[in-house]
Amino acid sequence: MRVILLAAILTPILAAEVVDRVAVVVGTNVVTESELVREVRLTQFLNGEALDLSPDKKRAAAERLVDQQLIRTEMELSRYPQPGTAEEVKVLAEFRKEHYSDDRVFRAALEKYGITEEELQRLLTWQATAIQFTEARFRGTPPPTSTQSANRMRSDAEPAPAGDSVDQQMDAWLKEMRGSTRIQFKKEAFQ
Repeated sequence: MRVILLAAILTPILAAEVVDRVAVVVGTNVVTESELVREVRLTQFLNGEALDLSPDKKRAAAERLVDQQLIRTEMELSRYPQPGTAEEVKVLAEFRKEHYSDDRVFRAALEKYGITEEELQRLLTWQATAIQFTEARFRGTPPPTSTQSANRMRSDAEPAPAGDSVDQQMDAWLKEMRGSTRIQFKKEAFQ
């Protein structure tokens, strides 16, 4: 009886499929293969590139996701304010207005790249927030208040002070963080 009961319990566990696999480990955070593929699709959508899920494109996306995770960790540690829902909606609306006047064309483009409107909104919001964080962290610009928009997609602020630019400071910081953080790329995810 125990053998039958044990077999009944273990059969579903042993028959379970792997739904997603680990692609990259950044410190204690994991980036899955599906997150990696989503990053490739979203980036190519935004850049108007042909969809290409080759190992080289996945590796480039993994490098971006490592940097993003390092920035997210720093934002969490510094308690950087996150945008509200209204700001997220505004970022997407401005993107659509600038790039897609026809809703059908927008929906067709999303479908072509295999992404959702929500995924795009999250990415656009993340980009705006990361830019603002970078400005605050390396230029000393105060973080946005809840009434300010989190939709600045390009840095058109006043020039950086003498010395290193914000981009140079960010690159140096990312290099330092990469050197002090355990980062492991799982080769199976890049085949």
